[in-house]
Amino acid sequence: MKRKSIFTLFLLLSTSIFTSCEKSAYDADKQPQKEKTVADLVVPNGFDWKMTKNAQCKITAQSVSDVSVYSDRECTENAMLATLQTNDGTLTIPLSLPANSKEAYLQYEMVNGKKTVLAATADKDNIVHFTLPKDSKPSPETRAGNRNGGEGQIWYPNDGWGTVMFEDMFPSLGDYDFNDFVLGYKVQIPFYHGEEVESAIDAIQFGIELRAMGGSYPYAPCVRLKNIKAKDIGEIEVYQGFDTSITTIDWFAGPSGEVIMDFHKLVTVVSKPSGSTFFNTEKEYLVTELPHLNINIYMNNEVDVNSADFESFDFYLAKANQGTEIHLGGYNPVYDTYPSDNSGLGKDYYYDKKGLIWGLSVPAPIAHVVEKGNFLDAYKDFAAWAMSGGQDKTDWYNGEKNNELLIKTQ
Repeated sequence: MKRKSIFTLFLLLSTSIFTSCEKSAYDADKQPQKEKTVADLVVPNGFDWKMTKNAQCKITAQSVSDVSVYSDRECTENAMLATLQTNDGTLTIPLSLPANSKEAYLQYEMVNGKKTVLAATADKDNIVHFTLPKDSKPSPETRAGNRNGGEGQIWYPNDGWGTVMFEDMFPSLGDYDFNDFVLGYKVQIPFYHGEEVESAIDAIQFGIELRAMGGSYPYAPCVRLKNIKAKDIGEIEVYQGFDTSITTIDWFAGPSGEVIMDFHKLVTVVSKPSGSTFFNTEKEYLVTELPHLNINIYMNNEVDVNSADFESFDFYLAKANQGTEIHLGGYNPVYDTYPSDNSGLGKDYYYDKKGLIWGLSVPAPIAHVVEKGNFLDAYKDFAAWAMSGGQDKTDWYNGEKNNELLIKTQ
């Protein structure tokens, strides 16, 4: 009996030792890790997620000459920000520069026919100053009835397309594939030497393309022109439409008299591929013919071109009947729809308490992520850009990518 007790005790001790060894063999590093998403990013306090910034360009000249302004020294086509004729004096126009850019570049032609480039550094107020040398070639012609020069065109985000992407679960955080609404946009602003203002606009050319809808909530895209009043608009005309039956858009005056363009019609006529719940977010249901409108916004009064800076174009989503709105970070809602219980939200509009966002604007025609795809896996440099407060990997959308997770539309 004593031997049996000793043997039983030996078995218990052996089991205990074995169990203890088995537990100590646990290696946390070898355990499955939760996939990191945008919602897990830790970003610096005050990071605004912007990839462009407003700037002003002042060009002083002694004659009328043709010049172009770029965001890169090489003066590549997609970096073109404005083309214009200088005047005899100083001309001031708005520009949209890359957020981390400190310089702009002016290209002009000399009398001998050679093209040359001037560089200028933005001052503390984001103003870049150029003085055109006397050897600049005079322009052969100016606009009819305007022999003083001071005319041209400005592009936003540049002479190419930009992209705006939204998550639609505000005020909750979504899956952060940023494909609930994906829009392409392009803005061209012709300006001229005005009678009442130095540089006036009489029209804005606006292009919008619906690239994807991966959300399930009844939102529609809208654009607010914060600094332009509806009373100064004569007409907003759809002059071209591609792959859509839409020939008009709704527009009206907002609470402060500003222009609001509502593109809900563009959404309501969209046909989703048979078998798909979404629009162009699944590779087995790709859409190659995307709804696209080109619009002219005609003024009935002279409007200062500096009223049409890029950040005054407020892209957002809205539910019908002045319902919930989702804006890019920092933009206040058009109507009083912001949650009063903002315990999960940040100090500024449309940032959560961690500084995360629901909308992202990119100054390029980038591919969007497939349904339920991980944005951080699709764009490998995005996390480094966000966690550095926009200081590192500033062209993350041109960096390393996983094309299996992306749908390219441009």
